[in-house]
Amino acid sequence: MSASPFHDLKLEKLFPPSKALLVEAAPPRPAVEERRLFIVDEDGGHRPQPLAQGPFDSLHGGVIGGLLANKAEALAAEHGLGTPIAAHIQFLRPIKAEHRLTATAEIAVPGRRLNLVDAFIEADDGLRAEARFTFARDLPAPVPVEQAPAPALIHPDHLPEIVPPLMPPDPWFKDALEWRSDGTTVWMRPRVELGPPGHILPRIIATADWAAGISRPDGWSRPKVMGFPNSAITINLWRRPVGEWIGLTPSSRWNAGGFGLAQGAISDEAGDLGHAVLPVILLPFPERQKSAPTA
Repeated sequence: MSASPFHDLKLEKLFPPSKALLVEAAPPRPAVEERRLFIVDEDGGHRPQPLAQGPFDSLHGGVIGGLLANKAEALAAEHGLGTPIAAHIQFLRPIKAEHRLTATAEIAVPGRRLNLVDAFIEADDGLRAEARFTFARDLPAPVPVEQAPAPALIHPDHLPEIVPPLMPPDPWFKDALEWRSDGTTVWMRPRVELGPPGHILPRIIATADWAAGISRPDGWSRPKVMGFPNSAITINLWRRPVGEWIGLTPSSRWNAGGFGLAQGAISDEAGDLGHAVLPVILLPFPERQKSAPTA
């Protein structure tokens, strides 16, 4: 039996310990005053809030992808373009908390069945992120389709919540999601509004973008790289999600060339839902300065 991909996740204790091991609970975090990812100004500009922050000095990829997806899905709903079945999001430059953002979407390729929508995020100094979304209009399948029975699983409501004993002092995007796990799949559902109720992609992107961080190959106890940001994320879905929980079963591979790949199976309470792939760039720790020789 192969080891769990999370067996070395020790620093943050992302998964709860076994019942035989007692761990002191983390102190309660002060209440988050602002429960929004963005404040939207009258002219449509978006100002990031603390919950939009990622683990580094920039917004989380799940937040950026969610904003792009919300613009695309709103446009698709307005024109009856169908159900989102694919997304490719490219993070061009870091987006900082002080940036004021303009997000737009446009129909790139209209079609009878498939429709492509492009979305963009700009700051004052230019383009920061872009995405292409594929929408498909529903039509009856030309051949009979037998749906596989839903797998027997413990509903996420009945799984232990992941409460890490070590937390950053300030709120960030992880606090915008509720986390639960059975030790193999991580389940997430939003604690704050990620988009209009009818939108599909924002909460899927919010979950899938954690694939690299959850499954880092070097482990959390003795990390060999300082960071591993994903330059993009690609998601493919074969049906609409069911329920409010999204599951992620991730894995990662790195190579000596300084880059790698994270991926994750996406699921919901009805079973398999789709897949995500994230190319990652490995960032080395800064070299320590050698002490000057003493006389």
